[in-house]
This record gives sequence, structure tokens and C-alpha cells, in this order.
Amino acid sequence: HLVLLSRRGPEAPGADALVAALAELGARSTVLACDVADRTALEGVLARLRAEDDTVRAVVHTAGMTSDTPLADCTPEELAADTAAKTRGAAHLDALFEGVGLDVFVLFSSISATWGSGGQGAYAAANAYLDGLAAARRGRGLTAVSVAWGPWSGAGMA
Repeated sequence: HLVLLSRRGPEAPGADALVAALAELGARSTVLACDVADRTALEGVLARLRAEDDTVRAVVHTAGMTSDTPLADCTPEELAADTAAKTRGAAHLDALFEGVGLDVFVLFSSISATWGSGGQGAYAAANAYLDGLAAARRGRGLTAVSVAWGPWSGAGMA
């Protein structure tokens, strides 16, 4: 059973087609609206899953972000807002699955965390956070991997 979370949930473009494609492959899936950067909302989803006797075995965090403001021009508030989708959501998932025996905990990062990304300092910083979070989880004996995407199709995830 795949539980797919996004801010728009079933209203996200392509959600119905994705559920249909997954069903054709034999997977049951549920699409829910939840901003994982909102810990209370995420706790609500997890409570719902527990109430339905669904056991979470894998977490895959694929949140994206865009920020073209050079880091030197970002205020601390702008940096926090720009990076929240990746960092806050990942931190909540880490905390809420601390004592759960997951098989998989995957974070989608970017090679920009290592090499930088001209004019996208906040993006690079958020991805470096994900890499560090995966290392910290492994240091605590928990499963984690951070997949650092490189450029593909000329523009990474874009």
C-alpha cells in the first residue's frame, strides 16, 4: 500500500493517472493532502494510518524547492522559508520515525549540496542538510540514504 503525500493531494495534476498506473502494476495507493513541513498534519496522517492498521515500512521524501536568490541576498527568514519544504519535512519524518523499524528511509538530495549551484545557495544548503540528516540517522543506527541527483535532461529535477 503506497501512501502518497503532497500539499495538493488528490488535486495535484496527474494524481489520478498515477494511482491508475500503480493499480495496473498491482499496487494499492492512496493520495492524501499533507504538507510534511507541517508536523501536526503529518502526525494526523500517521495516526490515520495506525487507526487503519497500516504499517509504514518505507519513507521516501521527494520534496522539491526553487529559490534563485543568491545566499548573500537572503535574509534568515527567506532562507528558512525557501528551504522548509526539504528540511523541515525531512526533520519531521526523521523524528516521527525515530523508533520505527523502517526498511527504507530515502531523501532526494542534489549534487548541488557538494558542488554548489550558481545563484541557488538556499537550494544547495537544503540538500546538504538532507545529506547530513541521512548520515546522522545512520550514525544513530537507523536506515537512511540520500540520493544526490545530478543534472539530467539538462536541468535536474526541473
